[in-house]
Amino acid sequence: MGVEALTSRITGLRFWLVALCVGVLTIHAGGARGADLVASPALIDPADRFDVRLGAFAHGVGSVESGTADINGELVSPRIPFAVNSPWNVLVPRVNIGGQGNLDSRTSFVYTGFVWTFPVFDGFFFEGFVGPAVHNGSLTPTDTKAGLGCPVLFHAGASLGYRFDEHWSVMGTFSHLSNGKTLFGIDCGTNQAASGSNQGLNNYGARIGYTF
Repeated sequence: MGVEALTSRITGLRFWLVALCVGVLTIHAGGARGADLVASPALIDPADRFDVRLGAFAHGVGSVESGTADINGELVSPRIPFAVNSPWNVLVPRVNIGGQGNLDSRTSFVYTGFVWTFPVFDGFFFEGFVGPAVHNGSLTPTDTKAGLGCPVLFHAGASLGYRFDEHWSVMGTFSHLSNGKTLFGIDCGTNQAASGSNQGLNNYGARIGYTF
C-alpha cells in the first residue's frame, strides 16, 4: 500500500471516529433540550441493563495489517445475578457478544466473554473485558495478514467512556487479539517458533453506546 493510500485511509478513519462523537453529542443535545450534561448518581452505574455499542477501529496497529479499519457491533448483558444490593456487585461481570469486520479483507472476528464495568466519577466509567474469539485470518504470516497461530484466540482489552444520560454513552476502546502462547504456552499444534505464528492484533477505536 502506497503512502498516499495509507494516509487517505487513516484520514478517513479519523473522520468517522470524530463523526461518531459529534453524532452522540447532537442526539443528546436534542433530547435534553438544553438540560445540563451532568449524569445523576443513579445514572453513573447503569450496568444492570443491556447495552448496544457501535463503532469503528483502527485495525492491527503496528502489524502488517495496519492502515485498515474495522466496523464493530456489540451487545452487553446486565450483570450476572449474584448478590442484590451488595457493595461487591461492581465486581460481578457482564457478558458480551460482538463482531469486528475489517473493510479491507484483513482479519475479521467474532467474540464473546466477560465485561467488568466500573463507575469512576460523574458520568465517567472504565471497563475491562476478556474472552475467546474466532477469526477468519491467517494462522501463519503472509504479506497482508498477521500469523495468528490458532483458529480460536484470546480477545482482551479496556474502554474508557462517558455517559451523557440514562441512554447514551461514548467510549474509547483498546482491544488485543492473540493466541496467548507467550502467556499460556499454547501452540495449537503448529510449529510457531519456526513459522513465526505468534503474532497478535492491536485495535484502537471509538464507539457509541445505547442502554435500554
